This record gives sequence, C-alpha cells and structure tokens, in this order.
Amino acid sequence: MKRIVIIGGKGRVGSYLVPQLVADGYLVLNVSRGQTEPPRPDRVWQQVEQVVLDRKQDDFPQHIAALHPDAVIDMVCFKADDMLRLADALQDQVGHYLVCGSIWMHGPSETVPCPEHLSRTPTGVYGQEKLKMDDAVQQLFAQKGFPGTIVHPGHIVAEGFRPINPQGNFNPQVFSDLRRGQPLVLPNLGMETLHPVHAADVAGVFLASLRIGSVSFGQGFHAVAPAAVTLSGYARSMAAWVGQEARRRFLPFDEWAKAVPEADAAATLEHISRSPNASMDKARHLLGFVPRFAAFEAVQAAVTWLIDHGQLA
Repeated sequence: MKRIVIIGGKGRVGSYLVPQLVADGYLVLNVSRGQTEPPRPDRVWQQVEQVVLDRKQDDFPQHIAALHPDAVIDMVCFKADDMLRLADALQDQVGHYLVCGSIWMHGPSETVPCPEHLSRTPTGVYGQEKLKMDDAVQQLFAQKGFPGTIVHPGHIVAEGFRPINPQGNFNPQVFSDLRRGQPLVLPNLGMETLHPVHAADVAGVFLASLRIGSVSFGQGFHAVAPAAVTLSGYARSMAAWVGQEARRRFLPFDEWAKAVPEADAAATLEHISRSPNASMDKARHLLGFVPRFAAFEAVQAAVTWLIDHGQLA
C-alpha cells in the first residue's frame, strides 16, 4: 500500500480529496497543527493517520521526509521558500509532490480565458509568492528531475462555507436580498468577473495529476469552473434560481464603496481588480480532466447548505 502525506487535508478541498485517496488504495497520513474536525464528516477519516506538526518548525521538512511518503500533497504552502525547503528534503525520496497554488499568480489578463503561461504579473504578495512557486516547480523538474506539480484553484466554493457573492465579497446578506427580490447595487457596470470552483473539482485536478504521474511533472494546472461569471450575470442567475428577477443597480466603485461595510469594499476591490478568467484547456488536454460543476452550480450547492442550516436569513 502506497503512503501519501497530505499537509492540511482537513480543509474544503481535503474533505473531498482524502476520501478519494483512501478509495484509491493509499495509506493516508494527514498533517496538521491540531485535531480540528473536517468540514464533511466521513467514516473514512477513521482510516487516516493524524500527524500533528507545525510548518513553522525549523525541521518541518525533515519530519515530512521521515514519514517515508510515496507522494506528498501540500495544501497549505504560501511561500516559495517554504516549498523549496520541503522539496529539498524530499529530493530523491518521493515519487510525486503536489502543491496548491492560486489563479492569483496572474495579473491583468491579456487574453481570456487566460492560459497558465500568460499574464504572469501578479499584484500583491500572495499572488507573487504563488507565481514563484509555479516557476520553482518548473525549474526543479528541469534542473533536478524533481517530480512536482502545482494546482491553481480559483475562488474555492464548498458546502459549509460562505461563497463569494455577486458583489465580489463574502457578505451573505447579498444572497438574502436576492432571495427576497430586493434591489442589489453592484460596483461599476457589473462586468468584472469572478471564477469560482467547487472544492470537489479542485480535488479532482489533484487526483488527475496524481494518477497520470510523470505527464504532470514540472507543470501547473488551473482548477476552476468551465467558465468565469460577471457580477451582473451572477446576480441575475442567483435571483432566477429562487424565482426572482434581479433588480440590479450600478454605481461607480468609489460611490458604491461608501454604502457598504469597509471590509466588504476591500474584499470586492481585491477580486474585481483581478477579474480572473482562467482557461481549463491544459487540464483537459494533459490530464483528461473536465470540471463537474459549473460556476453557478457550485455556488448554489454552497448557498443551499447555508439555507438548510439556518445560516441565511
């Protein structure tokens, strides 16, 4: 039985990924800082060995290598230096290393949908680090034959979590207003884009990369829904889903921001300033992977969970 270590496997993506790894016959070891419960309870977790480690430990890479994994899936790496330290410890010791990146490695798109190799001019430290990680995965394979793969999710959506809303932030009141047929004010003309993805499809790209093996070495792959959505189209679709007509109004961003909480305005600006629209062609051609959830379907699943659990007015 092959051993696979997943670092941070109890999150949104891990709750879909870990059960499938067990079903595929892996002996799964989940590494985390504590004993938190996964968001999707499953009896399969009784078969998963829990390892308590903190990435801040200086000898964290050596501890991972000492678990003697055949493969490592790293869900919670945010700095290129941390990834490089771990890769160095795993060199010639592991058959496959898969790490989570982000579509925020891209800057403003030159063409849409944007492929992995274009628009690599991110804004903000988070995206810049994810780009460095992507570059390092390519370089490590080219120079040392290190079997690395990086997966770049969009806005991850899952049951049990508040999804990004049609304003580009995480305030659930937006969904409540749409359900009641209330007017919804959107920034600018509502034509900026979001690119959600269901956590199950992010897990699917990791699994497809793991299963195909060497074809994915030194490669980065987007993990997003088949198509991005505009803020305006998102609002219309979510209103229609509950039998309402979207009563959309529009204001220039600076005016719009004065009427919403400061944190919501900041989150919206973070998203619409990037307006991601990522291509899934590479994952389809090299991995044979096609997302199961359209963007609206992913969000509707998350909103349904909020309604069923009394978390949406």
